[in-house]
Amino acid sequence: MKKKLIALIMISMSLSLTGQQSMFKALFMFNFAKYIEWPGQSNHSEFIIGIYGKDDSFEELKKLASTRKINNKTIIVKSVGSPSEIPNANLFFIPTSKSGQLAECISFFADKPTLIVSEIPDACKKGSGINYIMKNGKMKYEISRANIVSHRLNVDQKLMALGIEVN
Repeated sequence: MKKKLIALIMISMSLSLTGQQSMFKALFMFNFAKYIEWPGQSNHSEFIIGIYGKDDSFEELKKLASTRKINNKTIIVKSVGSPSEIPNANLFFIPTSKSGQLAECISFFADKPTLIVSEIPDACKKGSGINYIMKNGKMKYEISRANIVSHRLNVDQKLMALGIEVN
C-alpha cells in the first residue's frame, strides 16, 4: 500500500498542473498525512484538516474525504476565517491569499501537534512544515523536518526524500 502511495505522489509531482493545481494540492495534503505520525492519535476517531480562508483545494479535499480515510480515521475538512476556529487541526493549510497571516498561524499552532502546510515563498524558513512551490512548471514541495518535529510530529523518511529539504 505504501509503495502505491509513494508512486502516486511521484507521478503527481511529475505532471503539469495547468488547470489542475487545486486537485494536486489536495492529493498531496492527503498523502502527506499518511507519512506523518501524530501523538495520541489512537484516541481520536477523526482527522481534521483546516483550510485558512477560501482556496480551491477545499472542494477537492472534501471529495477525497468523502471516499477515503487517513490512518483509519474519518476526515473532516473545514474552511475557517481564523486558526482559532480549529485549534485541534491535525493539518492546517495556509494558501497564498493568507500569506500576511503566516506568522500568526505559526504562533497559534506553536505548541500544538499540527502539520502546517503552505504555498508561500520561504514559508519553511519561517516555520511551515511543508510548503508548495512551482519548479519548471511542476508542483513540488519543500519540507522542514525541524519544523515538523517542533510540533511533536514524526515524519517518515520517504516523505522527506521526495521533497526538497529546507533547514
